[in-house]
Amino acid sequence: MDLTDILLAILLIIASVLGLYLIKLVKRLFITIDLVEREIEELDSKITPLLYELREMTKSGNRVTTYVKEQADFLNSIVEKFKSKFNRFIPKKEENVSPQSNAHNLITNLKALFKGAATFINEIKK
Repeated sequence: MDLTDILLAILLIIASVLGLYLIKLVKRLFITIDLVEREIEELDSKITPLLYELREMTKSGNRVTTYVKEQADFLNSIVEKFKSKFNRFIPKKEENVSPQSNAHNLITNLKALFKGAATFINEIKK
């Protein structure tokens, strides 16, 4: 036997071992694919009812929203009718937009804020 025959025999043994290892890996791959497939089916069976319930809740929410909008529009129309009927009886307030009146209003509001804060602090101290 020469060296090439020995190397060829070693090469055939290595190729056989690699072929067997490849077969084992493919078998593991198919087992893993089956496991993933089962998990996906289980997940699908759990998600499908959830999606159905979510769809029903969305429809119900849409109906409630539509009903509330209709009621709000109805109420707004009643308020507008009421305003249009009785608006002429309410005297219109003339607004003072002069700088003096704005400054006076600001000072009055600041005084009220300070008095409220002082009263609040005094009540806390008690």
